[in-house]
Amino acid sequence: MNERIPRILARKYATNRLAEEDLFQEGMLAYMKAEATFNPERGVTMETYASRVIRNRFIDILRKEHGSTELDEETTDGATGSFSFDDEVNLIEIKKILAQNVSDIERAVFNSYIEGLSYDEMGKIFDMNRKKIDNTVQKVKKIIKSHI
Repeated sequence: MNERIPRILARKYATNRLAEEDLFQEGMLAYMKAEATFNPERGVTMETYASRVIRNRFIDILRKEHGSTELDEETTDGATGSFSFDDEVNLIEIKKILAQNVSDIERAVFNSYIEGLSYDEMGKIFDMNRKKIDNTVQKVKKIIKSHI
């Protein structure tokens, strides 16, 4: 079993009210669920799938604790901000905006961003440098904000 993914995500989502070790344990349970339900025919790697399952579990926990979910934003200068999803309706609305207003590559980059991939990870996937990834994320965020 790969403990790396749950450990990284637990560090990212830990708050003063949610201990990293507690999230790690939840992440390991989610990883086991991912192993049991993984289907390689869907065109994603086990690592990508497991990350999504773990992230979804953490988001559920954060919603129970705080009433909403904030995903940390990585910027090229190391500063952090947040892009918040208050409920599922908001996420559905965002997906509709993306489908109608951005290119396939912009949508794929932004979906990777929402999934919590780092700019370096996205750069490898999309063969782009960090600045291009950041520009794409910022552009899509502006489009979303202008439509909400």
